[in-house]
Amino acid sequence: MPAPTALISIRLSEEQIMSLDQRVGTDGFRNRSDVVRESVRRFLTTTDISSHTVELKIGADLSRTLNRFCALRGEDLASVLQSGARMYMQKEIAASNDLDRAIEARVEDVANRQDDDSLTP
Repeated sequence: MPAPTALISIRLSEEQIMSLDQRVGTDGFRNRSDVVRESVRRFLTTTDISSHTVELKIGADLSRTLNRFCALRGEDLASVLQSGARMYMQKEIAASNDLDRAIEARVEDVANRQDDDSLTP
C-alpha cells in the first residue's frame, strides 16, 4: 500500500509547465504529479544541504587550463577548486598573521623606546 500523500499547491511559469508536460508519458510518468514527485525525490536524495554551490566566472583561458589539468591529473574540477581555495586562504591567513605579529612587534618596540627615553635625563 502506498504511503499517504498530501495535496500541495505550487506556482509555475508556462515554460515550466510545458517542460513538465513534455515528460508526461516518458519513463513511466503518467501525469504532472508523477513528474513533480520524481523531481522532488531526486532533489531530496541528491542534494547535500550542508554543502553550498558557488557560481564562479573564471574566463575561457583559465577554464580551458583547469579542464586540461583535471584531465591530465584525473582530478575532479570541484576538488581542484576546493583545494585551491583552501591553499589561498591558508596563505592569506599566514600573511595576515605575519603582518599582525610585525605590527605588534613594532608597536612594542616604539613603546619600549618611549619608556627608555623617559628614563634618561
